[in-house]
Amino acid sequence: MNFVNKILKGDKVIWIVSLLLGLVSLIVVYSATSAYATNNFHGDTTKVLLRHLAMLMFGFIMMYAASKINYKHFAKAALLLLIPCLALLAYTLAFGRHINDASRSINVGGFSFQPSEMAKIILITYLARQLIMMEGKPYDFKNFLLKLGLPIGCTILLIFTENLSTALILTAVCMVLLFVGRAKFLHILALIGIFIVGLGAYLGYDALKTNRHNRIELKAQQTAIAQGDNTKEYKEKQSRVMTWVNRIKSMGEDKENINPFDDKHMQRTYADIAVASGSVFGKGPGKSEQRNFLPHPYSDFIYAIIIEEYGIVGGIIVLMLYVILFTRVIRIVSKRTVTFGALMAFGLGFLIIMQAMVNMGVSIGLLPVTGQPLPFVSMGGTSLMATGLILGMILSVTRSMEDEVQSQEQELQVITETLDTENERELESRD
Repeated sequence: MNFVNKILKGDKVIWIVSLLLGLVSLIVVYSATSAYATNNFHGDTTKVLLRHLAMLMFGFIMMYAASKINYKHFAKAALLLLIPCLALLAYTLAFGRHINDASRSINVGGFSFQPSEMAKIILITYLARQLIMMEGKPYDFKNFLLKLGLPIGCTILLIFTENLSTALILTAVCMVLLFVGRAKFLHILALIGIFIVGLGAYLGYDALKTNRHNRIELKAQQTAIAQGDNTKEYKEKQSRVMTWVNRIKSMGEDKENINPFDDKHMQRTYADIAVASGSVFGKGPGKSEQRNFLPHPYSDFIYAIIIEEYGIVGGIIVLMLYVILFTRVIRIVSKRTVTFGALMAFGLGFLIIMQAMVNMGVSIGLLPVTGQPLPFVSMGGTSLMATGLILGMILSVTRSMEDEVQSQEQELQVITETLDTENERELESRD
């Protein structure tokens, strides 16, 4: 036991929850990837499992390595990496892999990498550092915008056009972190107002750009027809904004007047069937049927597969693991004054719980369909490594807290032993 305590430094509950989530991930991903294995690996689910296990192990390696680093070094790293990270986001936006009308990843050494996953960690860590640097010092709104508002705005701007759900989650985390970090409330409100105006401007720009594109395409088709060419097709482009709007509208549509299995509603329908058929205790491990129909049962809709196979009971257990994880993060903040470590741990922990709640909300039909993975459970290399890094950074803070307690106990023991020795000498001199 002493050997384990030396190796797994930091909050033991966080370690246990992380290991349990990893175990859940292996079991459910193995079950949920049957169709994926058939399409990509000739039905070899073992190969898919081994690949996922390797990614999961990389996540734990990142977690272990980060837990061994003094958390104060993360502040310096965030300051140095913020600008390069923004540049990488811009590169991804311009030259990244274009999948499903969005550019979110780039290829690095044959592997797909999503810079937005690292950007979230760097931005939150940077904000925690700046809030502590500014605490107790007089600053005006201009200074607030330059040091806090501008980094938040630039990061979100480079993410939200291609990944709205990630941008909204990151915005919410940043605003809460500013509030917890005791930034001026009026400044936070003003920053939210600026973001709303910026969003409105983008919506207008996107609508104009899409309409212009469609007019040009329509005119080209009409010109081709006038010249006797009937092969030219008019392909209407749908703006990203309309994609978001349609997903929100589909939540309130009358199900009697729609085709639940068309391209627009298919994901929602199969997820609903998975959740409904899971009942209380589920169908059992590996017995999911909707894994063969859901587009991404091993990532975006993995919580629906968990409920289908393990029922409401299984879904509640997984939910409670994330709740326990966040309560341990709250414990860090409650045991410390507002410090860099406490703010960083809170921001990163809140990010994990937000992502988990969004994934679960989508799976059970409470939120519009998005592409958020379930942290440390969904299949995906970048997501697993980023979550491992986040957990390791939080553990680094808890390890520091344990070291401080041990140091205080040792100091108290030395003082006690010194006093006992002095008392004994005084008694001997009296004798």
